Amino acid sequence: MRRGGFRLLVLACALLLAGQARAADEPRLALVIVNGAYQSFDRLGATYADGEKIATALNATGFVDASGEGPVQVRRDLSREAMLQAIAQFREKLAAAGPKAFGTLYFSGHGAALGSYGDVMLLPVDASRDVSAETATLTRAALTRNLLESGAKTVLIVLDMCRNVLSAPPPALVQTIATETGVDAGAVGELAGSKGLRRMVRAPQAAIRPDQGYLVAFSTSPDQVAFDDGIFSKVLAEEMRRPQQNIADALKRVSDRVALSSGKNFQKPTFDYGLQGAPPCFISCDRSSNDRFYDCANCPWMRAIPAGITAYGSPPSEPGRGGDEPVQADVKIDRPFAIGVYEVTVAEWSACVRDNACPKLGNWAKENPNPLIPATDISYEDAQAFLAWISVQSGRAYRLPTEQEWEYADRGGAQTAFPWGDDIGPSQANYDHTASYRGSDTAPYRGYPEVVSGYPPNAFGLNQMQGNVWEWTSGCTDPSCRARIIRGGSFQSAPGELRSANRFTLPPGKRRQDAGLRVVRDLEADEAGNAS
Repeated sequence: MRRGGFRLLVLACALLLAGQARAADEPRLALVIVNGAYQSFDRLGATYADGEKIATALNATGFVDASGEGPVQVRRDLSREAMLQAIAQFREKLAAAGPKAFGTLYFSGHGAALGSYGDVMLLPVDASRDVSAETATLTRAALTRNLLESGAKTVLIVLDMCRNVLSAPPPALVQTIATETGVDAGAVGELAGSKGLRRMVRAPQAAIRPDQGYLVAFSTSPDQVAFDDGIFSKVLAEEMRRPQQNIADALKRVSDRVALSSGKNFQKPTFDYGLQGAPPCFISCDRSSNDRFYDCANCPWMRAIPAGITAYGSPPSEPGRGGDEPVQADVKIDRPFAIGVYEVTVAEWSACVRDNACPKLGNWAKENPNPLIPATDISYEDAQAFLAWISVQSGRAYRLPTEQEWEYADRGGAQTAFPWGDDIGPSQANYDHTASYRGSDTAPYRGYPEVVSGYPPNAFGLNQMQGNVWEWTSGCTDPSCRARIIRGGSFQSAPGELRSANRFTLPPGKRRQDAGLRVVRDLEADEAGNAS
């Protein structure tokens, strides 16, 4: 056997053993349904291969079939009665698996949104084009509630289907819809659909126990179609088998990779999120990711920063100090806030471009389609367009950090020139390594931005506040804001420009190939208590 083949065998055995160990503590069951041979709708061809990819990935990550034993099977072309029977059996087996069970339901086929109130329904192969009260038993809301009532700790529902809108629900459906969604029947027609992933938010009727949670992943956005030849399921199957990420990480990476795809048929995944505590993992978890969150599929990862006091500015004796830097003094940050764990990535920016909300800019990922390369060549005005877009996508008001917030988040309590001390070296940040600061070590010039997670995080768990790309703030140089302030330095900067207090000014319309952004939003009352 060749050495490469032996390594693959060892890896496969390791994954199998990991899956067996996990199954003992966290029973995993999965139901995979793929419908293609529709009677009243267009037939689908690729959906069968999609189901096989997902079933293979689930088997590799420790799941057993919804029947309670054996590898995950693909159930094809189910009628309404057969779908209801399969779901009922799945719920029964989840209940028998106990309160730590992790259940996954994957559906690929035709689907549609029901009117303006935001829910969607899964279509069996014998579905007619007329909406009836029976249809409500196969909606996203009904499925989520039904499976959580099994007592399973975590329920993941993946719906690879269209969400184009049918007519408003007939009167016979109104009371059923009201019961499912937990709102007054008179308000059913006014309900809005989910805006995306919300930390600490879920429908009040969804969970039975405080530790239960769910994540519903849609392969496309509200009011949009899902293509039979889309790449969503292929990418999802790959990410399920990627180690060191929980299910929220995996779905975020799926969305980012889909945004970077070059296919003509673009879909933008969206999520309905109600996970509690640390989400489960497919393979293994990165424990450092447990306290971060995101508000929509292509929104940046965020971390809550508590209120506090920070050193702001530089002492007169600090080498490299600029004349526009205030003399160091303590500044109070009165309110906690959330800030991006990373600089905005090319994948996140590309999703905004795909929605025609952001300009298409030059970037460093053309030869390297890594979704974690930072978005660059961004002006202050471009940044505002992105902030407006994710504010709409998430339903939250995003903005740039103030200079005080940026320096507070950057320092993490340090009063030194850099968050890690008064010296700097090539292993600590991405800058012009040929230059020296106070006799620091040098290295060959790299000359390009690296992945946003490429260097260790600071005390607040934020990556690459120093170097990589300059980051826009809301700071101005004068009352009319004819110039704006960027912070942090870049891969082209001399090391002294990476000092926490350093400021650099640019006109708001100016683009630089080494300028990007990091986003901020204010925390709501139920979130602020978790910032500590």
